[in-house]
Amino acid sequence: MATRTASCRRICAMSSVPARGSCRRRSAAYPDRVPDWQRATQVSAILKSVWARSKTATTDLPAAQVKQLDDAIVALDAAIASTTQKDAAYAANAVGLAVPALFQHFNPDAPQEIVRLDAVFRQVGLDAHFGDWAAARADLTSMTTDWNAAKSAVSSRVPTCHRVGGTATVAGDIESSFANLGTSITASDTITSEVESENGALEIDTLELLFDCPPDNTTPQHGLGAACQASSQCDPGEVCDLMNGGGKCAPDPANAAIGTRCTTTIDCGTDPRAACQTEPGDGYPGGYCFMEPCDDVQTCPPGATCVALGGESPGCFKSCTTDAECVRQPASGTEHYVCQLFSTAPPGGFGPTNMACSFPCARDADCHLPLTCDVPSGKCKP
Repeated sequence: MATRTASCRRICAMSSVPARGSCRRRSAAYPDRVPDWQRATQVSAILKSVWARSKTATTDLPAAQVKQLDDAIVALDAAIASTTQKDAAYAANAVGLAVPALFQHFNPDAPQEIVRLDAVFRQVGLDAHFGDWAAARADLTSMTTDWNAAKSAVSSRVPTCHRVGGTATVAGDIESSFANLGTSITASDTITSEVESENGALEIDTLELLFDCPPDNTTPQHGLGAACQASSQCDPGEVCDLMNGGGKCAPDPANAAIGTRCTTTIDCGTDPRAACQTEPGDGYPGGYCFMEPCDDVQTCPPGATCVALGGESPGCFKSCTTDAECVRQPASGTEHYVCQLFSTAPPGGFGPTNMACSFPCARDADCHLPLTCDVPSGKCKP
């Protein structure tokens, strides 16, 4: 369920322009929150399309949460139409606040409190930005209650997973963010409060990856990630990828459409990990179908590779050796993709190759550390 809150995070375009490729910042910084109303309109349209299809496909969602999300979208539409930044930012995050109970309906691995912490960390940043310090204090109290309820589940999970970086220190990192928020809220310190809001959201991303992580030393005997020599040894919907570790069961590429154009996740096939990096929400020209999360057990389809994506979970991108393999037909000047170098060493990524089709970098933040951007070529370099 690593993508459970991704669409809601992408509505951050309502209140600030994120780094290209993700609303989740690579490292915490003071949000500039510069409005981009055209982008907000585009992302909102995607949100409404996905939500409408979700309600049609799942008719037994909890009514109270459905209404909560419906009402937030109505408020969001009104705020965007009136270009009222504060109302748009709060309505966008209200969508995120409605998500935890909706996802609880599907019995995810992560406790509901962990999913809720993500939206509330962002809420405290909004309350600090707009000077509502009483609400910010209430946010901190709410988060502390949720963290105390989830902490034992986190503690028991941390020792079982080496595939996700940052898990060994994540509990202490979260409690440090709480302590810093307590001090900054008391002092009405807007900048520190917003930075710690971003820090906390990144820390919750780590927790969500932790609960998606297959346990250490997992060696599946069948199914995804299991050793194979022929597709007949794999489960339905899987094929044997002989290019990955000598042969591993992997998703059938026919169900994933890695690297193809998309507007929403629905365009990217039937595999449950399939997702869409959209143009308005994520900065991928024409949209880009990928899969997340991925690791040595949660394998990528043949023709794709598992690469590190900075603050996001590792994802399956189209593998390549030359830029020509990344050209999408018909060619368009607005859809410039290159064969880009990524980090694939655990826990960053687990792909059979470290080259994948992506947009040209324009700054070091577009590359995964320790790679840096050679701006003239648009290529990430060691």
